[in-house]
Amino acid sequence: MTHIRRLLLTCFLLGCFSFGHDLGIAAAETRTALVIGNASYSYARLANPVNDAEEVAKALRAAGFDVVLKTDASRQSMTEAVRTFADKLKAKGGVGLFYFAGHGVQSSGENYLLAISGAIKGENELKANAVTAAEIVDAMATARNGLNIVILDACRDNPISGGTRGLSRIDSNASLFVSYSTSPGAVALDGDGRNSPFTKHLSQAISAANLSLEDTFKRTLKGVYQETGGRQTPWISSSFFGDFVFRPTGTTRPQPAIPTTFPVNPQAGTQPSTPSISLTGVYRVSGTNPNGSRYRGMLTLAQNGDQFKLTWWIGKQIFHGTGQFAGRMLVVNWGDKHPVIYSFGGKNLLDGEWADGSAKETLEPYSIAAPGAVTVAEGRYRVDGRNPNGSRYSGTVTIARNADRYHLSWQVGSTSYRGVGTLDRNLLKVDWGSATPVIYAAAADGKLVGLWDAGSGEEVLTPAR
Repeated sequence: MTHIRRLLLTCFLLGCFSFGHDLGIAAAETRTALVIGNASYSYARLANPVNDAEEVAKALRAAGFDVVLKTDASRQSMTEAVRTFADKLKAKGGVGLFYFAGHGVQSSGENYLLAISGAIKGENELKANAVTAAEIVDAMATARNGLNIVILDACRDNPISGGTRGLSRIDSNASLFVSYSTSPGAVALDGDGRNSPFTKHLSQAISAANLSLEDTFKRTLKGVYQETGGRQTPWISSSFFGDFVFRPTGTTRPQPAIPTTFPVNPQAGTQPSTPSISLTGVYRVSGTNPNGSRYRGMLTLAQNGDQFKLTWWIGKQIFHGTGQFAGRMLVVNWGDKHPVIYSFGGKNLLDGEWADGSAKETLEPYSIAAPGAVTVAEGRYRVDGRNPNGSRYSGTVTIARNADRYHLSWQVGSTSYRGVGTLDRNLLKVDWGSATPVIYAAAADGKLVGLWDAGSGEEVLTPAR
């Protein structure tokens, strides 16, 4: 009997250890969530927000969150819940998460999350019957905790006259991760089943083991995009570069480090794990089209905070796109209906995939521009380059400036070339008579390092001493 008792006790302890090991990392940090789902609007009833809120609350509880769930809440109930939520965060710290499903309206750039109330006839009644997203973000920010996550499945339509379609962008920061069920200004789907497409894929991703914060929302984005046939694309905004996993098991794979190729500096007043990263530069591009064919080219990426302008030269074709940080990801819209999601890591420093999974693209930095302001000096430079056929060349170039234009005169052997360029965020684009320009990134030491012939040629300009 003693032997059996010891055996049972051992099994019990092993079971407890296994369970504790599975949630051990999650238990190491306090996790607090407020989940609200409003559906029973008298003027525009919705089918799924209560179901959605319950599904998300269930997934979050399993991920170690202390969850307060409110359904069909009045404005007073929502306001009190937000206040209590903020007080908990302030007292406990850790990770805070706010989720809302229901009607959301944008008015004068502000996002209003509608409470259950009587009919709202116009914008003037919004304030009395809604809580703003800014109120919630500000309340969470007062806790000064490490990470706050805001999730809004609240763009299903506009039930009042005068409001603007969809929601507007919430400015993120180093400790705030914001996810919308659809792109700013667009309308999300309520869904034909028990849950909206967004919440369906979000709750599944939260429940998956060892997914990073970014991978959780990347999986959600792809799932929603593919299920809705591109009619709905979730959107993410964040410059948080820390580590967070919803369901760690103790064998979580390491998060990719910020590549040392890029200038990385700690931001003043932010978490040490939240660097300011400069991606501005000239890149080689290689990718696979949806039909399986391969392509190569070059790209410039000009950064302004967490916003980016991208220009591709693929052969003689030119494409333009805009992107923003989403934690450790860069999400880019480029004119096609498929956004591209780039992730850091591996030998290829920016690995991209179309949201529908049909194509992939890799951006390999060739020359990263200096992060601070750099002046392109006038005068004489030494030229060292490589032709598309692999042969090397050398010579000189003279740079002269006239207003915002740079005039370059090359002498390579017995051949002369001329070009005119413009400087944008330490990227010098020079048109010199070819089908594609030469693009240089200005380095802190005064060198200009660039690509030409859509990435097949290379050139370095070094100031003559």
